[in-house]
This record gives sequence, structure tokens and C-alpha cells, in this order.
Amino acid sequence: MTRRSRSREPQPGAGRLDRETVIDATLSLIAAEGIEGLSMRQLGRALGVEAMSLYHWFPSKERLLDATADRLLAEMILPPTPNAATWRDWLIAVAQSYRRVGLAHPRAFPLLATRRLLSRGTVALLRANLAAPLAAGFSVREALRATRSLGAYINGMVLAEVAPTPSLDSAAREPESGASLDGRQWGETVSALRAPALDGAFDYGLACLLDGLERRQPNVRRRPHAMREPSERSQKPR
Repeated sequence: MTRRSRSREPQPGAGRLDRETVIDATLSLIAAEGIEGLSMRQLGRALGVEAMSLYHWFPSKERLLDATADRLLAEMILPPTPNAATWRDWLIAVAQSYRRVGLAHPRAFPLLATRRLLSRGTVALLRANLAAPLAAGFSVREALRATRSLGAYINGMVLAEVAPTPSLDSAAREPESGASLDGRQWGETVSALRAPALDGAFDYGLACLLDGLERRQPNVRRRPHAMREPSERSQKPR
């Protein structure tokens, strides 16, 4: 009598699994344990199957992480294709949508910030973002530079927002003698640091970057170079 290999036998619970269920469980595990706490063994345990059965849907943990990043990107809302008149507002809307995803999934967001161009979703987002500066008249090289610069800023700011909030008790002490800020200025600084959502810093910085990009826009009459506040439409605190 021929014995069946245990490795070929259906695992308990395996019949109810599919790709989306595995990704759901991955996001739940990351939310509880962080990305560093994710392993195929732990994921299998959470799903009630052996870890090896997960490789039916994902050939490696890396591919699972790519698919999980794509799931996060699928939560974004992209406006209609940008044109020469809407390119700036388009970039603002996309940046804000991306940020909302990060704030909704703080422990999973580093997947988006660190796994660029490793999946279909991240490549598709790059293509979409390039369309805005291209519509504004920038060359492909300039559009790529702009997209990379904006992406680095947005990822860095959202990573700062989702990071654990540090204690400001020690920072609240009076600055040392000879410090560049006096006691009143330092007190105001500490109060601002305690404000939620970085006190509107995300929208403020984004407006600064886009104002600078507008000044470099081809075929547009250059405005006099002067220090000014970022555009009102882009700096409202969120």
C-alpha cells in the first residue's frame, strides 16, 4: 500500500485561503507585530496552516511584501489625468491621499517608503506621478527629478508622522546658557512640537516644493525671486 506524503496532504484551513486572505492576515500581523515581526511561520500559524502552504500563493516572503505594498496603494484615490492647468493640484491630491494611507497603516507604511519600484503598484504610481510634471511642460529627466524629490519628501514626512512619539519632558527644560534660542522661544518651540500632525508641516513643506517647481516650469514667465509664503491653497494644516 502506497503512503501519501504528508507534504501533499491539504493543510487544515488551506481550502479557505486565497491571495487576498493571505494579504489581509499579513497586514493584521504587521499592525500587531511590525514588519520585523512578520514571518511565514507566524503568518501560517495565524491562518491555521503550515508555513509551506503559503508558498502556493507567494513564492517568497519578498513577493508577499510586494503584494502587501500594492494592497496599500490600492487604497489611494487618484484624480483624473492631470493637464497643464491641473498638474499642481493633482500632485497635492495624490500626496495627501498617499499620506492618508500611511496614517491609516502606520506600521505597514515603511513597505511603501522602502520598496519602491519592486511591484506593479509602485511602478504604476511612478508612471502616474510623472504625468503631472510632464503635463506642465517639463522634460522626462526633469519630471523624474521632480517626482523623486517629491517622493523623498513625502515618504520622509510620513515616516516621521507614523514614528513613535518621543517624550518631550527633557526637551521642555530651559535651554543651556548661550543657546541660540531664549527661554520664551524654546518654550514656543516645544509647544509646537507637541502639536498633532506636525502642526501642518506636511502641507507647508509640500507647498514650498511645488512653489519652487513652478518657478522652474518651462515656457512660463519667471516671477521675481523673493521669499514668500507657500501658496494658500496648499498650506492649510490637516
